[in-house]
Order: sequence, then structure tokens, then C-alpha cells
Amino acid sequence: MIKKIIIAIVVLVAGVLAYAASRPAELAIDRVIVISATPEVIFPHINNSQKANEWMPWQATDAGLKMIYAGPAEGVGSKSSWDSSGQMGAGEALVVESVPSQVVKTQLTYTKPFQMSQLAEISLTPENGGTRVKWAVTGKNGFVFRLMGIFMNCDKLIGDQFEKGLANLKSKVEGK
Repeated sequence: MIKKIIIAIVVLVAGVLAYAASRPAELAIDRVIVISATPEVIFPHINNSQKANEWMPWQATDAGLKMIYAGPAEGVGSKSSWDSSGQMGAGEALVVESVPSQVVKTQLTYTKPFQMSQLAEISLTPENGGTRVKWAVTGKNGFVFRLMGIFMNCDKLIGDQFEKGLANLKSKVEGK
């Protein structure tokens, strides 16, 4: 009887690991909002690391978060680093591309509690009466994260934070 239970557990664990290995190796999450303002009005809020952190949801998520800013205030080379004993861990965000009133791309490098990197992109597209703002992140989905993804919805977890941040940006820009 014990032998059958052990075999069943081994088969179950092997099945879960095989399923995790078959999941996509690429991570891609995005959210969109329309803001009643021109791209020129919105752009300073995404191109400046300190201004971006005013509307991004991370500070509200982790009270122990400490931010440090380096490099130019805005554009390529603008960098924010964070450290926290809470859920945000430690890492840095470096602006690697900035096209005025169109897009800002940021290389995210996480160092704690695990190491990984992602590319975040916030793009601005003029739309009737406003601007379509898309916040996206892409990166490699390592085996551990593919395994975690079986038990938790990463798109929802990260996407919910993007939605909060975009709503904050909308309020800030529209003055509400």
C-alpha cells in the first residue's frame, strides 16, 4: 500500500514538472487605458523615473520600499533602484529607449529575492479625444516561474498592478 502511494506521488510530481516544462518560455503581460490628454502631456510622466514612481503602484504595495535615483532625471540613462525587505525585493529600472511622446522602454533587473530581467514598455498612441497608453512587460519565463504559473495567475497578479498604475496616471494627468 505504501509503495503504491509513493509511486502515485512520484508520478504526480513528475507530471506537474513535465507540464511546467511545457509551458511558454516567454512572459508577456500588458494593460491599456485611454487618457484624455495628448501624448505630449503624458510623456513627462513616463520618461522621468521619479515622476513615473509617483503613479506606479509599487510604493503603495510595499511600505518598506526604498527608492534611489541616478543618472539623468529623464530619458535614456534615467535609473531608479529599489530595495525592500517586503514583497518588492531589490532591483533596478534603467531607461534604455525614449522616443518623445511615443514610447519609453525600461530594462528591469531583479536581484532579490530572485534574479531575472524583463523589458517594460509604455507606449502612447493618439486616439480620438485622447491617448491610448499601453503598459507592457516581456521577458523569459524561467522554469521556476512556469512552475509557479501552474498554481497562480501571473497575468492577473501583474496585470492588476498595471491597471492600478494606469488608473493613477490617468487621475494625475487628467487632474482628478
